[in-house]
Amino acid sequence: MSFSSPDIRTYKVNIDGMLDAVTKFSADSHEGIYIRSLLNITVYTLACRFLEGSVKHIIYNCGIMKKLTPELLEELRSELKKFNNPEFKKIISLFDTLLGYDILVGKGNGTYEERDITLLNELVNNRHKNVHSSEDSRMWYNANVKGLDDFKKEYESLLKILLFLDSIKWDNALQKFIP
Repeated sequence: MSFSSPDIRTYKVNIDGMLDAVTKFSADSHEGIYIRSLLNITVYTLACRFLEGSVKHIIYNCGIMKKLTPELLEELRSELKKFNNPEFKKIISLFDTLLGYDILVGKGNGTYEERDITLLNELVNNRHKNVHSSEDSRMWYNANVKGLDDFKKEYESLLKILLFLDSIKWDNALQKFIP
């Protein structure tokens, strides 16, 4: 699987390298188990950063492909700054609002499935649980109830959806975005 955007390809290589290092880390002591837990949290956080950054990057590049004026590109940039917690419904809304494009086309043509949407949302929600604190201090250190096997399934779904989004291009003849 290869992304069109060289920036997204580079970011993915970095995430994959980090995931490989975490997978190889041995949890064979109390300290190792604790560090592995922290690394699991880091994996989820960085994957969400990758998703959020990639979505913003794709939308911004679509604005450039559409040949938006510098003023409209600045408005687009301003709107993209408001995007965070990249749950799928927010991604749908962002593409619809900013580009007038329905990304559910990818689900309709079989590029990704409902299961991929569910797993992407689980990944984002697990990151959310890990980075936001609760009032109960017992949850401060063990909010990450998922392991790397869960992450790998969720990450695969994230990649399928991102690959579809990365395939969106502006068609000058049709004057619309196409997958």
